[in-house]
Amino acid sequence: MATPYHSLSTIATSIVIISLLVISHAEDYVPHHGDVISLNMIHRDTPSSPLYNSSLTKWQRVSNALRRSRDRINRFISSEDESPDHLIYSQGEYLVNISIGTPPRTFIGIVDTGSDLIWTQCMPCRECFEQNPPLFDPASSSTYRELSCMSNECNLLSGAASCSSNSSSCDYQYSYGDGSHTTGNLSLDTVTLDSTSIPNTIFGCGHHNGGVFSGIESGIVGLGRGAVSFISQIGGYLVGGKYFSYCLVPNPAMSFLSNNSNPISSSKMYFGRLNTSSGPEVVTTPLLSTGDSATQTFYYLELQGISVGANNVTLDADAKAFKGNMIIDSGTTLTYLPELLYDRFKSAIREALKDRYLEVKQDPTGSGLCFLTKYDILPGPYVILHFNGADVELKSTNTFIRMDDETVCLAFSPSSGVGIYGNWAQINYLVGYDLDNKTVSFQPTDCTTS
Repeated sequence: MATPYHSLSTIATSIVIISLLVISHAEDYVPHHGDVISLNMIHRDTPSSPLYNSSLTKWQRVSNALRRSRDRINRFISSEDESPDHLIYSQGEYLVNISIGTPPRTFIGIVDTGSDLIWTQCMPCRECFEQNPPLFDPASSSTYRELSCMSNECNLLSGAASCSSNSSSCDYQYSYGDGSHTTGNLSLDTVTLDSTSIPNTIFGCGHHNGGVFSGIESGIVGLGRGAVSFISQIGGYLVGGKYFSYCLVPNPAMSFLSNNSNPISSSKMYFGRLNTSSGPEVVTTPLLSTGDSATQTFYYLELQGISVGANNVTLDADAKAFKGNMIIDSGTTLTYLPELLYDRFKSAIREALKDRYLEVKQDPTGSGLCFLTKYDILPGPYVILHFNGADVELKSTNTFIRMDDETVCLAFSPSSGVGIYGNWAQINYLVGYDLDNKTVSFQPTDCTTS
């Protein structure tokens, strides 16, 4: 997004911590119109992730994920109260291993559907956070080009770009709500995903960077709706234009099920429209925009209500012209509902489970509905989220999350501001983002076999 100050919760996702790990192989090629690029997505808490901490228990990982969710939603809410053009939070849930330059140099980035710019730490690094992989050296890439202040690409960043009196280069500055920041030169170079190379990709070459980074990741991969986001840049190469989707697998390291021992498979992300992304099981809802270019990064949806069995919980009529009350986000674990809707939803869940005689327990996180039970809530209540034009049915594994051996909690929490449709509720759905037609689609899918 585009002002000199931004607030992050990458937040993604991403934010985003859409946060994914790409395994590169084969000979690079430049994509042609009609391609679909497939990537492996690695959750930060799976053993294959470079951020995986084997000393933590499953329940500690769950607790940490929920803490990151709370931080992320707080950044979303604060971004509404402050300047309208903010990034969110730098600790996303998924990572991507991409390459920049010729020859390609690999770096691990946090994937964020809540921000736009791709950036990585670059030499010479005058003020940088410590990272394990070598820093990207622009001088070592034959395809690197620094952008000038007069370039069209520089204008795309609006208030986040600046030009000093002693330099003709386009400088950028992003500051995030958690204290993370990056400043450097807006540049062009070849970005490689798997065996696919994308020439002349806009990215930030950061020379002053800091914040809450672990040292494993080197920067951010923005997948928001803005003009400089990665999907906006590569849409011309892809079948279906500016279209990407992902299919998130259950994470055994944070499973709802008490005895889940299934082998770990990878979540997938696809750039370009799959042949399977349409059909009778696919439901579609409009992507909404505030009309303010400053907030165009976020993917706003309209949630009209929730059904719990025969109990239909609806939102009160809102006189506001803008109906976008939910942001769909890959970098937040929990789903956050407007407070009044959450209270009604929680009551409907308790009513649906009253014949099971489950003891209500205080939520360890302090904000949700929990039950004292060593057994899984199967089958769970029949829950449907009613988006505008799209009814999305949730399974028990989407609706509940196990906190410890004796506690199962609702995977929803209240929000005093905008709602968030989190990644836990998106598991085992092929979720498609169509930026050209301004829609989001949902298709129930066994993502472990996709």
